Amino acid sequence: MQNNSLVTSAMTVADTRRALAELDATGPRLSQRLRAHFRVVRAVFLRDVRTRVAGTRFGFLLSLFQPLSHIGIMLTIYYILGRSTPIGTDTTMFLATGALPFVVFVYGFRQVKTAPQANRSLLSFPGVTLIDLIVARWIVELLSSVCVCLFTLGTLALLGFDVVIFNVPQFSFVMFQAYLLGISLGVLFAVLGLLSPLALIISNLLIPLTWITCGVLFLPAMLPDQLAYWVWFLPLTQIVDASRTAYYGYYISDFYNGYYIAGLMLAFVAIGVILMHVLRTTLSEAL
Repeated sequence: MQNNSLVTSAMTVADTRRALAELDATGPRLSQRLRAHFRVVRAVFLRDVRTRVAGTRFGFLLSLFQPLSHIGIMLTIYYILGRSTPIGTDTTMFLATGALPFVVFVYGFRQVKTAPQANRSLLSFPGVTLIDLIVARWIVELLSSVCVCLFTLGTLALLGFDVVIFNVPQFSFVMFQAYLLGISLGVLFAVLGLLSPLALIISNLLIPLTWITCGVLFLPAMLPDQLAYWVWFLPLTQIVDASRTAYYGYYISDFYNGYYIAGLMLAFVAIGVILMHVLRTTLSEAL
């Protein structure tokens, strides 16, 4: 097992060195630099995948079961409180339509914000940048999110639950938006985390706060008007509500605003990229 790990690390380092050799060439053309950066991202991507799966033999399988554990916990809470589903007759599917966007968001957010710390050693290679580490983590989390959604819905269907999505394209788009929201917020906190450890503490506190407020256990229409007004500004709450309009053909809601969510995601990424450029000297010292 240790020999395999050493071989894998050696292969990753070799791929990275070959890519960096192209970056070190004098006066490379734009196309050459893009190809070299692509190879750097590919090498970091492969390293991330191997590291995550090799952490434990069943590591990837355990990550697939996490959404189901979320649903199980929420079902227990529902039964203890004696609550019934506000839509339809299947409480499990109501909770699943809220848990999936939350889990997809959290996976992307948590993994991207920790990308600089997890791959800090790779930044010692000339040519490897913070952007390379973040982009590689984007790709890993996209594949992971797709697997999580398919596995969760497939498992629920095999268990006999009525997994019939009314609007599949809209449901898929909403899941993709949850992924993008997590990635964009993760980019911002990845940079802030390098500037101050307090930012990482705040980001960790955001996860349980988001779980409570994102609408997994409730519908925005159930809230008092004054509270619903403030909850509207939470983008993941809008995404969760949109997932339910896509799943239930008879549930109609105007709570979701795609332009607002897209604007927030662009703002998170823009602020993160600007901070990387303006504070690149401070960030390089932090790394």
